[in-house]
Amino acid sequence: MLGILEGRGSKSVSRLNSRIRIAAATVCLVLGALSAHGQTAPSSLTGVVEDPSGAVIAGARVEFTSGNYHAAAQTNSVGKFQLEIAAASGVISARAAGFLPFHLAWNHEPQLKIVLHPQFESDYASHHVLVTANRINTALEDSPADSVTISHDDLASTPALALDDVLREVPGFTLFRRSSSRTGNPGTQGVSMRGVGASGASRALVLVDDIPLNDPFGGWVYWDRVVRESISDVEVVRGGGDASLYGSTAMGGVIQFRTREPEQTAISAETSWGSENTPELSLFAGTRLGPWYGSASTDLFRTNGYIPVPESQRGAVDSPANSRHELTTVELGRHFGSFSRFFARGSYFDEGRHNGTVIQLNTTQVGDFATGWNYETKNVGAISARLFGLFESYHQTFSSVVSDRSSESLTDDQHVPSQALGGSAQWSRSVGRMQTLVAGFEMREVHGSSNDDLFKKTVPNGTTLSGGHERTERVFGEDILQLGPKLIANLSLGYDHWSDFAARLITIQSGVATLTPYADRTSNALNPRASLLYHLGHGTSLTASGYRAFRAPTLNELYRNFRQGNTLTEGNPALVAERLTGVEAGVRQSLLSDRLSLRTTFFWNDITHAVVNVTINNTTNPILAEKENVDRTLSTGVNLDGEFRVSSALQFSGGYQFAHAVVSGYTPNPAVAGINPSLVGNWIAEVPHQQFTLQARYVNPKIVTATVQGTFVGQQFDNDQNTLLLKKFFTVDLYLGRSLGHGVEIFAAAENAFNQRYYTALTPVPNPPPGTPQTVPSLGAPILARIGLRYEFPGH
Repeated sequence: MLGILEGRGSKSVSRLNSRIRIAAATVCLVLGALSAHGQTAPSSLTGVVEDPSGAVIAGARVEFTSGNYHAAAQTNSVGKFQLEIAAASGVISARAAGFLPFHLAWNHEPQLKIVLHPQFESDYASHHVLVTANRINTALEDSPADSVTISHDDLASTPALALDDVLREVPGFTLFRRSSSRTGNPGTQGVSMRGVGASGASRALVLVDDIPLNDPFGGWVYWDRVVRESISDVEVVRGGGDASLYGSTAMGGVIQFRTREPEQTAISAETSWGSENTPELSLFAGTRLGPWYGSASTDLFRTNGYIPVPESQRGAVDSPANSRHELTTVELGRHFGSFSRFFARGSYFDEGRHNGTVIQLNTTQVGDFATGWNYETKNVGAISARLFGLFESYHQTFSSVVSDRSSESLTDDQHVPSQALGGSAQWSRSVGRMQTLVAGFEMREVHGSSNDDLFKKTVPNGTTLSGGHERTERVFGEDILQLGPKLIANLSLGYDHWSDFAARLITIQSGVATLTPYADRTSNALNPRASLLYHLGHGTSLTASGYRAFRAPTLNELYRNFRQGNTLTEGNPALVAERLTGVEAGVRQSLLSDRLSLRTTFFWNDITHAVVNVTINNTTNPILAEKENVDRTLSTGVNLDGEFRVSSALQFSGGYQFAHAVVSGYTPNPAVAGINPSLVGNWIAEVPHQQFTLQARYVNPKIVTATVQGTFVGQQFDNDQNTLLLKKFFTVDLYLGRSLGHGVEIFAAAENAFNQRYYTALTPVPNPPPGTPQTVPSLGAPILARIGLRYEFPGH
């Protein structure tokens, strides 16, 4: 029988932990046994893809997904396709250039007729399939998570060049500082969402194909470690509800980059040149040969940058803040029938930055690998296993700058080597038609140290070596229940075990070494989540969630010191883990025949033992600060998101976040009491209370693609004492592209098109001479205008 279905939307530790070896071996044995005994005969699905007029669509991509099982095909010249499926149920999706993606549950129909509608004619978001929120495929309309998706096509028509700047279109997404990763120091690139803040380390987990991208030592994110042209889509889940499934670091949310797997020979490339002598190249190439597939991708970037100090305050030491990076990734995989897949991936990343003066610079080299196995049958369910590792070398120099900025002297030459090794396994299975179960475990071990050669007025002043080992182990489970035709419940529970061990401080002064060992420590956390989604009907749904979350301090926060301008912030080996309790509730609406979608989410996040950079002495040179656990911080607010499709080509979207993020409890350290008796009521540093984005996009492949995007960031404070105010600003980004045919597009883009000048940091000047400024500001990036070419094979 012919089923006619029509849809309208749619990343070696020195000591290999024996438990990781045992777990990895166990997973391999289980999977081997399953491969031998659990295979089921695949069924064949055939069909045709057409547009609403009945004309066939050649070259459309048709996919089937069920848990970790995946099959794909491309329609031939007469619009027909064939898939071999070995799963009890799943989701069929299809897409083609100029049409809305199609997503629908598959119920064993042997033949399908898929009708694709013109782009923007209906609500893609309401039919999109999420993976990150529940760790399995879930239709967006059936997930209570506050999620935002960015497709490959969205990325291609976004004015921003760096991935973190792309994500700034998501209301509530911020980095530790306002600066872009194009010129900002790596230690400023941790993520904050929902106003929970970041202390350099990210309070949101960033993944690439289920593998952590967060730096294992510092917790920040190297946004240029993902080849942009290799990205299939991006999922952003706001809030700490997924911490029960993803553990430490997911306190503020989860960001997932999913990369492309070639179904045939494919090439995707973008190259551009821009102001400040900014060339870039991003390239993805892949092919498939029988059951084997392979891909290689590279990302090359350089910019001469700009001088961040305002011209009126510049001195001889000031130089451009600039950066360059090179990234190469290679992947090889093999499908075993239609029920199993194995892949291995490796990459090498090299980055260099100048941080605004002659002496201050940093470099990073990262080599990493990942390997994985996916397996799925009707009887067993879906099983996935991952093993990954990383080797990193980080180097940074710090200096002291005199008040008139006429000279500087080296204070610290810092080398930070680190290694990480981790693994995970997950099982999921549908139980009847009303329930899905998920269970798994993860573990990771990190070893790193900060090795500092210290100087005083350019004269060597001793050496310190500080560091240790961290190990995290966790198990989790989830139960997704369809309690009725309108009500869906999601219950999950995670248990985390964190240990900090073999840590020490070695101080070498005048040739004499002093060893200070730190006591081994452990911490455990139980993180539950309960979520409900209720479909009221008429395009309206209600959501509610309550959850706990956990974040362990990073080795960087425990053992590394760093300097920002004339402020020296020291690590603190006595830091304990943070705990978050969160509640959120929202309403979603789809109106005007799905052309208008609205979403409102209220949130309340209470963090105990939050890690904050606390000022210890603001009269010394340098000013001294330390990472401390404050008693409590509280962030309450609302997210508003909206999207309106005026026609098949024109779309408007926007979002707003209000987050009242403050220190709600603080017991002063005796060393701080004389300076700052209380931080209670102060805004959390680097968190703006208001943000909004606006975007208009026109897409007509036969004429032009145009995007106008505005971003507003409200005022925020640059320090814990709330004495350094960074004022609000608004920027506009522009994109204009034109297809030349045969897969070639020419484009022009501008970030901060009207060259808005705003501050990203304020550096206090200790004991400034009379009549001179008391702070030295750092400017945000000026306009970046660029022109470029994009190439896709096969062409659209």
